[in-house]
Amino acid sequence: MSQTLSLYILRRFLGIALAAFLAVFALVAIVDLVELMRANRAGSASFADLVMMAAMRAPAITITAAPFTVLLASMACFAWLARSSELVVMRGAGVSVWVILAPVVTAGVMLGVLSFAVYNPVASALAGRFMQLEERFFGRSSSSLSVSADGLWLRQGDQVGQTVINAARASGPVDRLWDVSIFQFDTSDRLIRRIDARSAALGDRVWRLSGVHRWDFGTDGAIDDTQTMQRETVAVVTDEMTIPTDLTTERIQESFAPPETISFWKLPEFIAVLEDSGFSSARHRLHWHVLLAVPVAFVAMVLVGAAFSMRHVRFGGLGMMALGCVIAGFGYFFLSDIARALGASGVVPVTLAAWAPPASAMLLALSLLLHFEDG
Repeated sequence: MSQTLSLYILRRFLGIALAAFLAVFALVAIVDLVELMRANRAGSASFADLVMMAAMRAPAITITAAPFTVLLASMACFAWLARSSELVVMRGAGVSVWVILAPVVTAGVMLGVLSFAVYNPVASALAGRFMQLEERFFGRSSSSLSVSADGLWLRQGDQVGQTVINAARASGPVDRLWDVSIFQFDTSDRLIRRIDARSAALGDRVWRLSGVHRWDFGTDGAIDDTQTMQRETVAVVTDEMTIPTDLTTERIQESFAPPETISFWKLPEFIAVLEDSGFSSARHRLHWHVLLAVPVAFVAMVLVGAAFSMRHVRFGGLGMMALGCVIAGFGYFFLSDIARALGASGVVPVTLAAWAPPASAMLLALSLLLHFEDG
C-alpha cells in the first residue's frame, strides 16, 4: 500500500508541476514577446521571428524561476490533498508525514538534476542563438571579447578601421596584458599593421605598449606577398608606443560571455581558461555552483510548500497559507539575490553564496515540519 500511495502522490505532484511550468513558460514568453515587439519599431524582424526569439529566451528565464514554480506546485499539491480530505485519511491511517513527503522530495531531487544536466544545456544554446538574432535584427553589438586556449581576444573599432588584440595573459581587472599581438585593419578589412609587444597597459583612452616590434604594410592594399614578407623581416623596434582605444575595464569585463549562455557541462572548461588567462572567474563559478545546488533548492521549496500547506490545513485558513507560502518564496529569492551579488563581487566565497540560501531554506522548512507535525 505504501508504494501505491507514493506513486499516487508522485503522479499528482508531477502533474501539477508540469502545469505550473507550462504556465510560467507561456507567461514569460508572452511578456518577452511584448518587449521584443516594442524594440522592433523599425520592423526589421517579422512577427514569426519575434515569436521564435521569445521562445528561445524563455527557457533561460524559466530556469531562474524554477524554484518558485516548484514551491507553487508543492503548495498546490498538498492543498489539493488536504481539501479533498486525503491528507486526513492518510494521517488517520497512521501514515507518517515523512512517508507522504518522500515521493515529492525524490521528485524534487530528480527534477533538479534534470534541470542542470539536460534543460540547462538546451536553454544556454537557445540563449546564445537569441543573442545572435538580437544583434542581427536590432543592431545591438555582440561581445568584443572572447577567451580561448589561444588566450584573450579583444576587438575595437573606430572611423579608420578595426583593431584585433590577442594576449596570452591578462590581469584580473583586464587593465594589463602580456605577450600581446595587435592586428590593425582599414575600413576595407585589409591588414595595414601588426604590432607585437611585451605588455600593454590600459590608460585613459589609450593602450600603452612596452617592448614593441611593429610592421607597417601600408594602406593602399597593393602590397603583394613578396613585399609583405620583405617588410616583415624588417621590424621597427621601439621601447614604448600608444594606440587609441575606446575600451575601459568595465566595458571589457561586461563583454565576457554571460554564464547563462554557457552549458553547465562546458562551464568548468571555460572557468579554467579564464583563470589561466588571469581573469576573475567568480561570476561563472558562482553560476556553476548555483546550478549544482538546484536539487537542494527544489527540495527546500517542496518542504516549504508542505510546511505551510500541512500546518494551515489543520487549523483552516487556506488564504493565509497561500500568502505565507508566497511571502516565503519571495523572501528566499530576495536573500538569494543578495548572496549572489556578494559572491560575484568576491565579498563571500562563491560556494557559500550559492549553497547557503537553499540549505538554509531547507533547514527552516524541516524545523517547521518537525515543530508542527508529530511524524
